[in-house]
Amino acid sequence: MKSFLSKNEHLLKKPIIIFGTGRSGTTVISDIILRHEDLAWHSNYQELLPKSASVNYLRRVFDNKLWNIIGMNTQNNKSLVNQVCYRPIERYDFWEAVTGPRIDFSRSFLLNERATDQERIRMRTHFAKMVKYQNRKRLAFKITGPARMEYLKSVFPDAVFVQITRDPVSTIRSWLEIHWSGQITDQLWWIGAYSEEELQTAASLSKDQALFAAFQYRKLMEATAYEIKKLNEHVYTANYEDFVKHPKDFIANMLKHLELKPSKHIDNFMNKLSVQNRNNRAAASAKTAISEETKIKIMQIVNS
Repeated sequence: MKSFLSKNEHLLKKPIIIFGTGRSGTTVISDIILRHEDLAWHSNYQELLPKSASVNYLRRVFDNKLWNIIGMNTQNNKSLVNQVCYRPIERYDFWEAVTGPRIDFSRSFLLNERATDQERIRMRTHFAKMVKYQNRKRLAFKITGPARMEYLKSVFPDAVFVQITRDPVSTIRSWLEIHWSGQITDQLWWIGAYSEEELQTAASLSKDQALFAAFQYRKLMEATAYEIKKLNEHVYTANYEDFVKHPKDFIANMLKHLELKPSKHIDNFMNKLSVQNRNNRAAASAKTAISEETKIKIMQIVNS
């Protein structure tokens, strides 16, 4: 008798993996792309029950031929209604459960790391169930921080990667303004890829939150570039700044690259969505304002 995975391998063909540094536009762009009616994704209910595949049947309650009630990532909409709605989310209890105890998926760069056969089968089985139980045709998900590309490619060999980038200064300022900023400013949050020399450099920058964050931003970008080169991977790179200039054209081009047909759900969502260039807004407080001198230093770190 065939296993569940062997009977449903077709559901894992060309999964879409959207990634970026965090606060780079991945949330708003993935919120749009994941509206597509063919795509299954990691939800808030999956995060509540990270080891359960059956929880994915709830998608059919919220999103079916009669109605489409899908919420937004909580960073964009924190209303009670949105909390209850079935919606895409990016937290890591699920990832830790599905990858298993051998690795730290949340915080590790996972450079030069590949899934074991056991991890690969466990992950592919769960994700195939995710797609099937949600009654969709294709898998998609968003992650932030390290791309973890080699590890994910070992699980999904034909994955389609989409990298979202944003102006470094704006990204770093946004890091300093959010509730998890302490993770970035108080320590090297992502681990496992720093040389002794880099650790010394980080220590010398640790008293300046913006520069310490800039150092970590640079490492994320370097690690991604290393993986792309090592794997000879074609990655579709899209800029947040291009998105805010022409949102509908930007999404149409991305859908074409991802081999997704035009979607009425995406169109309806975008017609209601107010897209603004948040690079141009004022700092949230004097504490997170970045001086012109510091901007220059940030770019020197990023480009060094």
